[in-house]
Amino acid sequence: MTRYFEWSDARREEREEGLRAFAGLLATAGRIAFLTGAGISTESGLPDFRSADGVYSETSESLFSLDGFLEDPDTFYARFAPFYRRLCASNPNAGHLAIARLEREFGKKVDVVTQNIDELHSRAGSTHVSEIHGTLGTARCLLCDKVYESASFRESVASGTTPRCEACGGVLKPEIVFYGEELPIPALNAAYRSMWEARLLVVAGTSLQVYPAAGLPRECDAGISFVVVNKTPTPLDSQATLVFRGSCGEIFSGALEYLPEAMKRDSLGSF
Repeated sequence: MTRYFEWSDARREEREEGLRAFAGLLATAGRIAFLTGAGISTESGLPDFRSADGVYSETSESLFSLDGFLEDPDTFYARFAPFYRRLCASNPNAGHLAIARLEREFGKKVDVVTQNIDELHSRAGSTHVSEIHGTLGTARCLLCDKVYESASFRESVASGTTPRCEACGGVLKPEIVFYGEELPIPALNAAYRSMWEARLLVVAGTSLQVYPAAGLPRECDAGISFVVVNKTPTPLDSQATLVFRGSCGEIFSGALEYLPEAMKRDSLGSF
């Protein structure tokens, strides 16, 4: 039976109950998979794409079509620059950092599958990250296929100028997934493996509306625990063990406060 916690309305006792239950699941899971979306990065000050004040409200979905980019990359970079500058100024928040701490401080095997292109999970310290929608950390020349790290094109993109290859002069395309492109096969394969191997799945900051990412939870074993942390409902809420309506950063960091106690309890219970 699913247990729901409406974070803004929950009493202190209810919050503690929810965080202890979450910590208990984290303690007993040998391998944890996180599936994250824009909702975790909005807590770093980044806009999502589809909300009233999201990226598409200032641009449009068509800006991110592959055909449109190939036809007019200058327009893409000119209109994309404000979002890119915000991304460059952003930092990992408490949610990203808590996920990384599970691996670094608590010795958990943690896989992060993210729809986000901002690299905040990696910057927070997570070492097993599958970026299924690509990343703004690299760009590839459309003519000679040379790959560039962001340091070499950041200034150009931030100013709204089209970056070009130093070798052949070709246009650089950011290695994010545009409409009309396939998802990167290595990242997608890694995402499927993460779902198959997970003993606990945590869906964070995504309403599970965009496929194929929205279908990934169905790849998990039917018997594993499943936690949703999102501010709005998802199609799989009724199948989850715990559902939290609230901030990823607040809930993840709060659960980690109870994790040492839960891990100790789990260790004693194994004798």
